[in-house]
Amino acid sequence: MSDDRLYFRQLLAGRDFAAGDMFATQMRNFAYLIGDRQTGDCVVVDPAYAAGDLLDTLEADGMHLSGVLVTHHHPDHVGGSMMGFSLAGLAELLERAPVPVHVNTHEALWVSRVTGIGVGDLTAHENHDKVSIGDIEIELLHTPGHTPGQPVFSARRPPRRR
Repeated sequence: MSDDRLYFRQLLAGRDFAAGDMFATQMRNFAYLIGDRQTGDCVVVDPAYAAGDLLDTLEADGMHLSGVLVTHHHPDHVGGSMMGFSLAGLAELLERAPVPVHVNTHEALWVSRVTGIGVGDLTAHENHDKVSIGDIEIELLHTPGHTPGQPVFSARRPPRRR
């Protein structure tokens, strides 16, 4: 195995998880697993549809969930209810693995409304805040556009040891 500590998986809803779910297949959303191979710490980005499948995948890879990163409040990214439909996601994940949920401060109220998770149960962040997953540092950059609080995430590998 490489000495690269960054663990990264890109998973397509309806194919790699939530297989057979009509909405997941139709929406073509990705979820991401980002972690530190050495410590086993891992976050999931946007756990909609079948969060249990995502947990099973990271656990099969020898990782353990230490948090969630949310890009934005739409149910196809976090689950919940909106416009007359309901999707599984973040709330179901937290039932199985109670971990911190990191959101941009501009998204917190909306994530709460859509998922039913209390605002106080979310960890709100400002632009350039950082979240550590083991020794992997992820910077949360506020990039409004699709939604007012949408961020992008920039992961930095720790220096390689010689």
